[in-house]
Amino acid sequence: MKQTKKEQLITNAKILFDKYGFKKVTIDEICKKANVSRKTFYTYFENKNDLVLIIFHEMMDNAFSIYEGIVESELHFAEKLEKIFSYKYLHAEKISMEFISDFYNPESAELLEFFNKNVEKSLLFMRDFFKKAQENGEMNPDISLDYVMWLMQKATESCGTKELMSLFPDAETLTRQVSQSLVYGIMPINRN
Repeated sequence: MKQTKKEQLITNAKILFDKYGFKKVTIDEICKKANVSRKTFYTYFENKNDLVLIIFHEMMDNAFSIYEGIVESELHFAEKLEKIFSYKYLHAEKISMEFISDFYNPESAELLEFFNKNVEKSLLFMRDFFKKAQENGEMNPDISLDYVMWLMQKATESCGTKELMSLFPDAETLTRQVSQSLVYGIMPINRN
């Protein structure tokens, strides 16, 4: 099925943003890759930030839909957590460290505000997920959810720092290490 010009712009912008981040990519580069004119770009988008917000909104809606499906499934807590992590790792494989850095340090307050609202929504979602797991006896009931959420918030904030990013070769490894250290600590993971 042939894409509309708007869909071509979104698809090609995603490819460029995932590879180079969105700060470095220009509107002209997006238009060239999508094979559309600059005038056509402005027919659909106010500016590059508008396009970034549309793409990120789509990504977040898709992720939450997948996470909700996993949480509502009949799987045990540990299996649900593994599936959530697997999705995160799969998505992280597709993006560059520059993309992550751009979201944590955008020049536009609008992008940072949107990003932070989605982080907050994600943390509330995970808190509810963990609370239900504690109530069902699938998660240590002695662990303070406020503490776990604080740790997750701090881990999320640190992901955009150059210091932490320099420790990992790519976004997938960063995501995997942060997620696993939060959930499993330093104990060996039983893979049986």
